[in-house]
Amino acid sequence: MADYNKADRLPAATMDTLHPQETTGEHRSTKRQCQNCGHYVTKQFVRVFGANDGSLYGCLSCLTLRDLREGGGKQP
Repeated sequence: MADYNKADRLPAATMDTLHPQETTGEHRSTKRQCQNCGHYVTKQFVRVFGANDGSLYGCLSCLTLRDLREGGGKQP
């Protein structure tokens, strides 16, 4: 176990405080929509099945899982 200096620790009140994040209105990015059918998809779905530039040309609403696994979401 490492030794910690009391000066290195943050006060308990600072550690437990939540700071709300401001939003600018719309929380769903157009990059997180299927370019084929317009359905919302998660960031992780785009990362796995989309193209390297963040675009997605197919989702589970308009393609089969087999087609997505074979790269169908990366091609227009």
